[in-house]
Amino acid sequence: MAEKKETPANSEKQKNEGTLQRGMKAIKPLQDFWNKFNNDWSWTLSAALAYNLLFAMFPFFLALLAILGFFLGGLDQQAFNRLVNNIVDYFPSATATQITAILNAAREELSKASGILLVSSIVIAIFNGSRFFVLVENCFGIIYHLRSRGFFAQNVMAIGMLLLFIVLVPIAIIAGTVPSLAIAVLQNTPFGHMSGSIADVINHLGGLIASYVLFQAIYSIIPNKRIRFRNSWRGAVLAALLLQLYLIFFPLYVEQFLTGIVAAVGSLLILLIFFYYFAII
Repeated sequence: MAEKKETPANSEKQKNEGTLQRGMKAIKPLQDFWNKFNNDWSWTLSAALAYNLLFAMFPFFLALLAILGFFLGGLDQQAFNRLVNNIVDYFPSATATQITAILNAAREELSKASGILLVSSIVIAIFNGSRFFVLVENCFGIIYHLRSRGFFAQNVMAIGMLLLFIVLVPIAIIAGTVPSLAIAVLQNTPFGHMSGSIADVINHLGGLIASYVLFQAIYSIIPNKRIRFRNSWRGAVLAALLLQLYLIFFPLYVEQFLTGIVAAVGSLLILLIFFYYFAII
């Protein structure tokens, strides 16, 4: 029986087929991820999270001001203004007026309440603000095919996550003062001409660390299953990087594509869009 000779054309064809198979194998994880992303209703769930987060802002800020005021012995006008400025820095500039108005309304609500009314306002604010994390748990339930926690355990988790967020806010504010301190320290050194760039690097690094802690807590605590650190830290790092890039480039997106919308509808829509992309991350 005559053997089939391998011609240069056949050899080239086999080589191309092998390259194609290796390429398909390399992109298969990305295809699987995309299919799961769509099958888990991620776009719809992100919209639900964004909408819920928008309405959770007022009770969250009210609880934040109440708890910080309690532990710091009250917030005077100067401390409150500094807190507002630091919080506003984390949002698109187009929404600064809206965020400031929500914080002012929360402070006014606290100033008008006293005694049992004040305590009940804070308790209700903590409960309402924590509903966002209940929704996040339900979203993870769809992704991981899990049952929700019982009522008591679910609320302990949600309120605990809200308190963790409140703890992270002053830490982020303190970290936000490091760049200005770095500029002051480096001003009279050979690195003085680079102080601005170094401060920017420190600022982004601090934001990256805070974002990582945030996402690591979300991925490890909220799902109703044990998530090992070795299985979650890469996702938390990637999400933190994406969030920092998002915070850098979102203002450019608003400036280039949404200026007319801001003028016509207002900053509330920009805030909703901001939360929507944040929820996708």
